[in-house]
Amino acid sequence: MGRSAVEVMGPSCPTAPTAHLRSGARERLLGPVTSGGQGIAGQVERATDRLSRRRVGVVMAAGPPGGVHTAARGDTGRGATPDAHTLFEIGSVTKVFTALLLADGVVRGQWRLDTPVRDLLPTGTDLPGGDDDPITLQHLATHTSGLPRTPGRLGLRENLAYVRTGADPYVELTEPDVLAGLRGLRPRRHPGQGTPRYSNLGFGLLGIAMTSATGADFGALVRDRICGPLGMPDTVTEDQMTDDQRRRTALGHRSRRRGAEPWPLRGMPGAGALRSTAADMTRFLAAHLDPSTTDLEDAVRLTQATPPSGPERMGLGWHRAGPGTLWHNGGTGGFRSITVVDTVGRTLAVTLVNQTRGADLPTFRLLRAIGS
Repeated sequence: MGRSAVEVMGPSCPTAPTAHLRSGARERLLGPVTSGGQGIAGQVERATDRLSRRRVGVVMAAGPPGGVHTAARGDTGRGATPDAHTLFEIGSVTKVFTALLLADGVVRGQWRLDTPVRDLLPTGTDLPGGDDDPITLQHLATHTSGLPRTPGRLGLRENLAYVRTGADPYVELTEPDVLAGLRGLRPRRHPGQGTPRYSNLGFGLLGIAMTSATGADFGALVRDRICGPLGMPDTVTEDQMTDDQRRRTALGHRSRRRGAEPWPLRGMPGAGALRSTAADMTRFLAAHLDPSTTDLEDAVRLTQATPPSGPERMGLGWHRAGPGTLWHNGGTGGFRSITVVDTVGRTLAVTLVNQTRGADLPTFRLLRAIGS
C-alpha cells in the first residue's frame, strides 16, 4: 500500500541510490569555492548529476566551512531550476533545531536535561510516568521516553489520505489534541531504558513543552535563538513565510508526475515543521564544525555530546554514524532531506529533494569522498 504516515517524518537507514544520469541536466554553481574547492566542486557536481535522474529537483552542498560548493539540478515544480535559496520542507531535520533549543535553554538556566517534562507543560496535563520515574527532556531528545512513534489520534483515515495524495496526516492535529492524547497512554517501556526508539510524538511534545515554558511559539524560538544569531533568514515554519519565501519554495512531489500537499505540522512543529534552504543549512552545519565562532557555542557542544546516562549512538537530536559523524534526515509527503557533519574531517553535506526519493547513501558517500 506504500509507506504509511508513521514511516515518513523520521530517520531511516541509508539505502542505495537508484538514480541514473539524465542527459542535458542543467548545472549551476552556487556560492563560493575556496581552499582547493575545485576538486570538491567536481565531486559535488557529479553527485548531483547522478541524483537528478529520477528526482524532480535536487540541491546538494558539501565541503569544509569556507569551501562549500553547492550544485542544483531539475525543477522546483514552478518551471525554474532550484538554487541555494530555494526553500524545501526539511521534515525531521527540524528535530536537530528542537534539540538545539533544548540545549540553549539549559545554557540559559531555564531548564535542565533531567527536568521532568510535566514541569514545563500546562497544568493538568496527564503524562505517563510517576514521580519516581518521570519522562525528562533528555528522554524526549534521545528517543528514550518510551512514547510511541506517533500520536494515538492518527488513524486509518489520516494514513489513507497520505497514501492517496501525500496529504499531511497531522494537518488537523492541534497542540491541545497532542496533550489530550497523552491521557491514559501506556509507554512501551520505562523512560531511559533500552535502545532509542524513534518518536515523532516525543519531539513534538518537547517542542510544546519549551513553548509552554517560554510563552513563545516554536517558529519564534527558532528564529530568535538559532536563525537570528546564525544568519539564517530562510529557515521558517509555514506560518512565518513571507510572500517572497512562498515564491521561492519548491513544490513537493510523490513522483516525477504526481504532486504532494504541503505539511505545516502546526500541532507538533518541533517534530518536523521547518522549511529551509541549502544556504541556510550550510550555515547551520558550519556552526556545528566551528561552534566557537558563534553565540551558541555551549549549546551546540551540548547537542553533540553523549548525554549523561544516554545512549552512545545519540547526541541531543543527532544520530551518530561513527566517531565524529552526526546526521539526521527528514521526509514529508513531497520532500526528502539529509544533513551530515564530520567533526573529525571538518566537512559537512546537505541534500534537499522535492520528491519522496531520498539521498542518504549518496550524501554519506559524497562526504567521505571530499574528506579523503
